[in-house]
Amino acid sequence: MNIFITMNKTKIKSQILVILTILLGIFYGCSGKKQSFVQNIDDKTLQEAIEYGKSKAGVSAYEFMEPWSVYLGYEFGKGRAVYLSPFLQAAQIAKNAKEKRINPDINIIKKVVATKLNTLDFLVTTYGNEPDAPRRTKAYLIYNNMKIDPIYSHFPPYSEFNRDYYHQINGEVRFSARDIPRNAIVKLYIEIAPKKEKKEEQHRNHHDHEHEIVVGKVAPERILTEFVFDLSKYK
Repeated sequence: MNIFITMNKTKIKSQILVILTILLGIFYGCSGKKQSFVQNIDDKTLQEAIEYGKSKAGVSAYEFMEPWSVYLGYEFGKGRAVYLSPFLQAAQIAKNAKEKRINPDINIIKKVVATKLNTLDFLVTTYGNEPDAPRRTKAYLIYNNMKIDPIYSHFPPYSEFNRDYYHQINGEVRFSARDIPRNAIVKLYIEIAPKKEKKEEQHRNHHDHEHEIVVGKVAPERILTEFVFDLSKYK
């Protein structure tokens, strides 16, 4: 009987050791993944970003973000997209602090940037065809022939009507970076769908348009804008 109890105790201990080994493996595996992201926010890189941001105090936002931008032009279906890398976000905070005559705190910047290390963030400016075009605007990312939907997307309910009579749409989109390496080439697509009621009306009255005289450039019904980013080129 004692031998039986001893054997059971030994078996239980072995099972506990196996479970602990598995748990430790999972813990260290997760720690290893986190460390790969920590490398992007080390003090040296953050300090470099802070100094860069401070040196750009007073510079316009457009000029400041230009090295992280893809610019396609100024017309329907084109525009500009900015890749908000961790470096750029840290530099932006330092720039804002310098402009307000505040000394940037590296620990605060580190905490703010750390919340964005698992995502790819973009600022977008594009040009639509009608005031409510932002309501019909969506974004997605293509990487390695795989479509990735955003985990966060914000476009205003109405566009801004600028001096050149374009409906300007300013938005922000965010994607999970879990399966995307930092040296990947990604394509950001901004799509503006046509109005359903307008499409149906044109289908019913398509003969009436044959006699219309149109002055200037007419926006296409469906707008699809592609911004290509080679992430390895950006700090």
